[in-house]
Amino acid sequence: MSDAGSCDGAAAAWDAPQDDILEQPVHAMEEQAPPAPTSRISVRKAVEVIQTFDNYKRWLVTEIGFGGMLKLPMLQKLNLKFSAWTMSKVCVERRAIVLSETKVLKFFAEDIHKVFGIPFGHRNVKGRDGFIKPEVVTFIKRALGMDRTGVHSLRAAEEFLMHDISEASSKIDKDCFQIAFVIFVMGHVLAPRTKHDYGTIDYWGALANMENITQYNWCEFVLEFLLEAVRRLKNDMMANNHSTNLVGCHLFLQIFFLDNVDLGIFNKKHNVLPRISDFDQNSLKNMITMATDIGKGPTSYVKCMIRQGSDLCYARCNIPDCNVTTSNQPVGSGNMDQHAGNRTNDRHDSVQVSSSSGVNLIDVQTPIRM
Repeated sequence: MSDAGSCDGAAAAWDAPQDDILEQPVHAMEEQAPPAPTSRISVRKAVEVIQTFDNYKRWLVTEIGFGGMLKLPMLQKLNLKFSAWTMSKVCVERRAIVLSETKVLKFFAEDIHKVFGIPFGHRNVKGRDGFIKPEVVTFIKRALGMDRTGVHSLRAAEEFLMHDISEASSKIDKDCFQIAFVIFVMGHVLAPRTKHDYGTIDYWGALANMENITQYNWCEFVLEFLLEAVRRLKNDMMANNHSTNLVGCHLFLQIFFLDNVDLGIFNKKHNVLPRISDFDQNSLKNMITMATDIGKGPTSYVKCMIRQGSDLCYARCNIPDCNVTTSNQPVGSGNMDQHAGNRTNDRHDSVQVSSSSGVNLIDVQTPIRM
């Protein structure tokens, strides 16, 4: 399969809101290929920075529940055509990849946790618990150096991550390192946008207190942002635009799709978490090639059969209704293979840990040591 349409953080020129986009029927764009895609997502950039971390920095990341991101593989490029295709098959209302009437792959916030190993807590990142005062926003920007002229938020976060941080560092420095890490991986992998400006603070309220970061449902936030990106793509398709910029974590859809369809000898066992750690560049490319429909004009993957079995780790395997929906049998067949959840539902299996640095930034008055 060609790597055309792949990217490593390609830039786009706009970041216009798409609040009024209506969900389009799946069949309306069933045969339409998505526009030529670009994206700012960059797993390579995230991994390059993470690889510089010593054991103490890695421990600080694990303390706030983002340890799964330390296991990101070095993916130099992503197949953006595959990302655009999977996004075009998503039904936002159903939260599912719809291949046909009987082949529907439902996904849930806990599946984000399965793939990336980020916190799956009970607090809403964008809810009342995530409210942030303007003075706290100002404090974070100043602490991380985002208030400097000409320095965008991700560059400033990256620079702070490269600072020397040790057990002897101040609590403020440790907290700021943890904040910088979340901003960095959100911007490059989990919720990338089309530009890196200072306006992307819709999750900063969840960073105001280090002790509470693991209590927030970061998985739901990432998923909601991805679904909004799907609406944006479908709007571009309906408008017959020649190009589109993919925002959101479309990498999740790639991993989820490939992990849930039957690719024969390329099937991976679901015995490694987070799932992203099991997908290197070669295996990802080979699995996409194996999934490609033969003889189709535009690149398509609708012929794939759905994997079913008790050895799969995703939430759909624990929900009987999902197993009925994801049958590979033709419509009307009474021989659907159902695998009701015999395994323990681990919907809330993320470990809740508290930060040792535990400083509430809302009340902080200590000067910053940079």
